[in-house]
Amino acid sequence: RCIELSPSSKNPSQNRLLALNYLSTVSPRLVFEAHAAWADRFAREVGVPFTTWPNLKVTNRPLRIGYIGPDFFHHSVSFFLHALLEHRNKDLFEVFIYSNSAREDEKTELFKGMLPADHWNKVLGQTSQQVADLIRADQVDILIELAGHTANNRLDVIALKPAPVQFTYIGYNNSTGLGSIDYRIVDEVVDPLDTEQPFSEELVRIPGCFLCYTPPLKIPDVAPLPANRQGFVTFGSFSCLAKVGDPCVALWARVLHEVPGSRLLVKNKGFYSTDVQATFFNKFKEHGIAEHRLKLMSLATTSFDHLNIYNEDTFPYSNTTTTCEALLMGVKSLAGKKSTLLGMMLLVPVAVDEYVAKVGTLVQGSFDYVAVRLAGDLRNLLVEIMTAAEHVVVFVKA
Repeated sequence: RCIELSPSSKNPSQNRLLALNYLSTVSPRLVFEAHAAWADRFAREVGVPFTTWPNLKVTNRPLRIGYIGPDFFHHSVSFFLHALLEHRNKDLFEVFIYSNSAREDEKTELFKGMLPADHWNKVLGQTSQQVADLIRADQVDILIELAGHTANNRLDVIALKPAPVQFTYIGYNNSTGLGSIDYRIVDEVVDPLDTEQPFSEELVRIPGCFLCYTPPLKIPDVAPLPANRQGFVTFGSFSCLAKVGDPCVALWARVLHEVPGSRLLVKNKGFYSTDVQATFFNKFKEHGIAEHRLKLMSLATTSFDHLNIYNEDTFPYSNTTTTCEALLMGVKSLAGKKSTLLGMMLLVPVAVDEYVAKVGTLVQGSFDYVAVRLAGDLRNLLVEIMTAAEHVVVFVKA
């Protein structure tokens, strides 16, 4: 309704695009068409993009790389940006940051310390033209946007094409729809060669895993298997609730039925609301799952406390940052092939292909089958959990 009243409103339109990624009933083609339609209208409103740039056309100088986004603080994106900044080849690359974040913390200060002071630019509140002019003045060769259609992005700047080459990376698991973005960085697992998903950007598939996770400095020790202490297995998910659709609820409920006495822990900030909790309980009640088998948690106070929750209760589930955290804490993660391939992509480099499962009926190789088998083999699971964190080194080092 908001979009109908004001088609040019930025936030409602982009929130709709973000929500489309979570609807299993919408085809990849329709999702792309919605993004492309938005981009066509948005680009016309922003203005005419640049077609020439003041960059020096010489080869014996470092490439100037710019990163623009809102998440240069303790945010999921920051865990995947960290290694790129810390381990860059300073002889080959000169890095500039354009931060649109109102929030700054110790992670922000850490990032600032990795760059010359005049290479860090806070652009919050500046117009798209002002930011574009700043990027052009810095003669950035390659501009990488890190947010896609998520909150506080600066796609308005990207639409003006302030750099001759532009990428999208990390923050959004789909096409932006914008013709001003030339490339999207992926790998052959998350976006395979036979993908049916259309993109406005050209896909650049890098070898191995396209993400590199750097964990927090303070990490709890991996604890013994909670199921041995509690007498039951706890499955878990720390996913955004928008990603937990009806098919997902039905699948989780089926697994709970197949593992008698098991519990499901779900952590999300939305559970501050008792109404949200009641709605979630009712969804499982429709599948015959009693309320006492669900444990709903809101946000943890610190990142250390957040990681410690993995030690308290949880095992298999799939996401991006939360999958990395789970592997770090020795928690088994299970990714379904029918859903986003991000979870599958993260499990392949750490040699746990067994936990990339087909979502379907309870047959060998299915999500249900693997979850039930893991829950029924606690002795083997204990050995695997206590050693799993060692494998994460494959993709936490640059």
